[in-house]
Amino acid sequence: MVGGIELLENGNIIRGLRYPFKIEKVTQIVITAGGLSCIVDFRSYTLKAPAMAIFLPGQVVESLVTDEEFEGLGMMITPEFTDSLNLPVSLQERLFLQHTQFHTISQEAIDAYLACYRQVAGIMKQDDNPYQEQIIKHLFSAYYYGLGYYVHSVTATAEAMTPQQDICDRFISLVAQHFKKERTIDFYADRLCVSKKYLSSLLKQHTGMTALMWIERYVVLYAKSSLSSINITIQQLSDELNFPSQSVFGKYFKRVEGISPKAYRESLR
Repeated sequence: MVGGIELLENGNIIRGLRYPFKIEKVTQIVITAGGLSCIVDFRSYTLKAPAMAIFLPGQVVESLVTDEEFEGLGMMITPEFTDSLNLPVSLQERLFLQHTQFHTISQEAIDAYLACYRQVAGIMKQDDNPYQEQIIKHLFSAYYYGLGYYVHSVTATAEAMTPQQDICDRFISLVAQHFKKERTIDFYADRLCVSKKYLSSLLKQHTGMTALMWIERYVVLYAKSSLSSINITIQQLSDELNFPSQSVFGKYFKRVEGISPKAYRESLR
């Protein structure tokens, strides 16, 4: 593994896994032949080539099975590496906070992924290259922007949503707009004209996360992105996110992330 990235190929994609297990790194698997079945956060998925699966940190995988014809490639990427790219929050939302991350994809998208994979694999072998880390980061930035466009195009052409799915999508959009100021479920439930109990139950059913978990994920994702920059203090970040004090913000961040804002920032150095 180099710079927070581990490459996966056919045999080592599922080797040695013990179920259930929690995803610790963003894990992308592209299926070029055969198929894959999995149970993630109590929901079952079956994919046939050509397809892509993206597993996100915090998700729980109960099973992951490939058929005899399966061929594929993948990458495991640490959250720290992704944070270091300083991607816009809107792009991170599309890539890492969407509740549907299992897609049938075009051959064009497969080819683009394979090209990125081969480039990264080649650079990772150049241990004497003083620019290795910078090159890999630029490759991934370009790749993520391309993937963001693809996910957007797939979402835009998806079949009509059910009323329940529409509420979930509207909730996620509202959180993206208001998470800096509004962290109560009541605010979003009122906007959607539903009870907070129904909203959380619906979100848990359709996305695997409650309303509070979605709000917390947005707040912490933005905080982590900001903490990777030296241009903002923790106090300034606390003020931007409308916490009453830096201490309250620190406790919130640590409760969700398991580490203090200061310790997280230091871990990026």
